[in-house]
Amino acid sequence: MQSAAVAALVVLIDQVTKFAIVERLTIGESLPVYRNLISFRHIRNTGAVFGIMRGAGSYFTVFSIVAAAILIIVLFVARKSSLFVKASLGLILGGAVGNLIDRLRYGNVVDFVDVGISGKLRWPCFNIADVAITVGVALLVINTLRKPETDNTG
Repeated sequence: MQSAAVAALVVLIDQVTKFAIVERLTIGESLPVYRNLISFRHIRNTGAVFGIMRGAGSYFTVFSIVAAAILIIVLFVARKSSLFVKASLGLILGGAVGNLIDRLRYGNVVDFVDVGISGKLRWPCFNIADVAITVGVALLVINTLRKPETDNTG
């Protein structure tokens, strides 16, 4: 149940922030948040997370549907896993569903977080769903690499 709550919260925050961007900024328009370091810039991404493989939108729509289905199955199988693992999987599922909603609605993904130190040294634009997927995967990797605790029972 914790995974579903995390996923639902990610989808809610992701879709609310994207709605605000779509309603307030035209595609390509930018709104500075903090100097030249952070801005909101409304762009549409036809590729994967952080703009990888632009133009492969149809492939990623199918991939997102399959990935969400697999994650739901994994969550069911992992229902007795630690809260840490379930929350990590919930982040990934929420991010996948958030971007899938965009792909189904617009045919692409709304990205808007623009960070960098100059015009040429900028990270590719991203959104809340991308952050959730990235953090969820990173947490799963950390969990996998953690040193197992020793059994002191005897």
